[in-house]
Amino acid sequence: MQHPNKKITDLRRLRKLYEEGAVFTAFDTETSGITPTTSRIIEIGAVRFTKDGIISKWSKLFDPDQILSPFIINLTHITQEMVDAADPINKHIRNFLAFLDSSIIVAHNAQFDLNFLNAECENCGLPLTKNQAVDTLQLSRILIPEAQYHKLDFLADFLGIDKGSSHRALDDAITCMELFNKCLERR
Repeated sequence: MQHPNKKITDLRRLRKLYEEGAVFTAFDTETSGITPTTSRIIEIGAVRFTKDGIISKWSKLFDPDQILSPFIINLTHITQEMVDAADPINKHIRNFLAFLDSSIIVAHNAQFDLNFLNAECENCGLPLTKNQAVDTLQLSRILIPEAQYHKLDFLADFLGIDKGSSHRALDDAITCMELFNKCLERR
């Protein structure tokens, strides 16, 4: 599924929005697999921010009603017991969409996270998100060409960003926000 969110790719426009105090929400998902049609979101982490700093954070684990693979458990450190004790996403997705509000979404490899989010919206009978989006993967390739790799973990290390617990949604969302800010500092 191609997500319906319009990407902001004009750097001048993006910098102007940022300098004028636009509200952004960096978010990340952890999922039970790589395909939104057969896999589910198991965690969402998000941070709303402006150029002046963090406004608020949102984080929640979800029961995907699936058995997590050893690969996913090892990657995320999210156990089967943790998701089994959580609510299904349909109990909290409206709250997350309200948290997003009309902010500009920021995500690393945005298509992946937005495809999963919109698949969950569809599963819950909700409209797809229409927020504008910025992909820090694409942004970093343009503004940090000297980086050998453009994975979030590598870029965090390369730029000296504290990445917290990698592959946990809230920490990755905060890392993504920091990467976004560092990209916009470059001229």
